[in-house]
Formats: sequence, structure tokens, C-alpha cells
Amino acid sequence: MSKPTLMAVFAHPDDEAFGVGGTLAKYADQDCDVYLVTATRGEAGEIGDPSLATTANLPQVREQELRCACEAYGIHAPRFLDYVDGQLAIIHQGQAVGKLVRLIRECQPQVLVTFGPEGIYGHYDHIAVHRWTTIAYDLAADASCFPDQLTDACVPHQVSKLYFQVLPEELAGMMSQDGKPAAVMMDGVPFPMVGYSQKEITTVINIGRYLETKMRGLQCHASQFDASSAAEEAQQMLDGPLFRQETFVLARSTVGWPDGVETDLFRGLRN
Repeated sequence: MSKPTLMAVFAHPDDEAFGVGGTLAKYADQDCDVYLVTATRGEAGEIGDPSLATTANLPQVREQELRCACEAYGIHAPRFLDYVDGQLAIIHQGQAVGKLVRLIRECQPQVLVTFGPEGIYGHYDHIAVHRWTTIAYDLAADASCFPDQLTDACVPHQVSKLYFQVLPEELAGMMSQDGKPAAVMMDGVPFPMVGYSQKEITTVINIGRYLETKMRGLQCHASQFDASSAAEEAQQMLDGPLFRQETFVLARSTVGWPDGVETDLFRGLRN
């Protein structure tokens, strides 16, 4: 039998580190095949440490940082969709979905993970990736969709479960400052983070044993951060109980639905 297989799909290098780095490491440690698909190389992002990258070489630097993170988690090397950071809402949407359908058919994951519909804080790249992945989940099993892809090594595949990675309300509250909602600045405007209530969250993964691995993955994305504050923020993560779990909403399932909060993305798929 093939190994349990998980595929996570995100927009930029470091998206995985904050949201699912511990989960990726946990399932890799449990001898699952774990794949990370990233739409861009983060070339439009800010450079936290100018000594590590320039605008000219930022795509190459961020690619190597993501490769470093995947090694830290113990997962397969990243797969890139080769799109430009910041442009995902305006590229050819059908071609993007087709790329994901091909990867799903080739890797054959039982579990697929991506952003929720709000993309954590409304980032248009995140929302685009959410839409592509949700549509690809539906189309990958349909032999009439993208039939030109089908070969002996690329066959229709039904993913069993689709999860959205989401932010709990309590964590969003902890991140607020000066009484203002937690937000990410984009083009000089704060985009508030969207928190989910406990009753909306279907799945909580305990990553306590994998916090240090998650931190190693975060540290690989060195060009993203101001090193002077990184140590303090890292310690806050290690000390806070909410940082010892990663939260999801089960959006699609061919194996039923949990009665309460589940603690395993592969629930219903293991013997």
C-alpha cells in the first residue's frame, strides 16, 4: 500500500511556516509523504534584512529559503507553480487550476490543505490559491477534465479530505495591538485578520513536539524577518499555548464528518 499522503498548497514562501509548519513536520515524522506546492517565489515581498537579498535576486533567495524549510520539516522539496508574486488574481485561472490538477493526479494525496476563503487576511494571492485548490479538488477525479494530462503516471484521483487552514479568534485577539484588530499592512492599508470561533473549527492538531522544528522552518525564511526581534517573537511562540496547535476547517470529505473536534487530518483514512 502507498503511504498516507498530504499536499499543502499556498501562495508564497513562508505562508506554510506560520500556518502549518508543525503539522507538516508531524506527519512527515509519522512516515507520511508530505508535499508543499507554492504558487510564487515571494518576489514582491519586503526584505527584512538587506544583507540577505536584493530585489534582483529575491526570487532565488526565497526559493532557497523554502527549500531549507522543507528540509527542516522533513518533507519533499517544494513544487512551484512559477507565477509572479502579487499577480495571482489576474493570471489565467484555468491554467493555474490545471497545474494543480496535474500535481494532485501525480502525487495522489488523500488530504489536501490550503487557505480558507478569506485567505487569513484578504490577500488576493491567498484567495486565488484557495479558489484554485478547491476547484482542483473537485476536478482531479474527473477524467473528462484536462484529459490531455492522463498517462500511466498521471491518472484521475479522488482526494478524500480538503482542509482550510484558519486562525482561531483567540489567537487573532492575542495578536491585536493598542485595541486594534490584528492586521497585515498592504499598500499602506491594514487588512484585518479573520478569526474563526471554536464552534467553526473542526480540527486541531497538537504540534507541541514539533514546535522547535516549526521554528527551524521559520528561521529558514531569514530574508522575511528583522533579526533583532526574531528571538523575542520566537520565545513568545514557544511559551504561548495557542501556538502549540494548528487549526483547520474540514471543507470536503468522502469519509464522513467528525462528531466533535478531530485531532488527526487522516481520521477515517487509517486502518
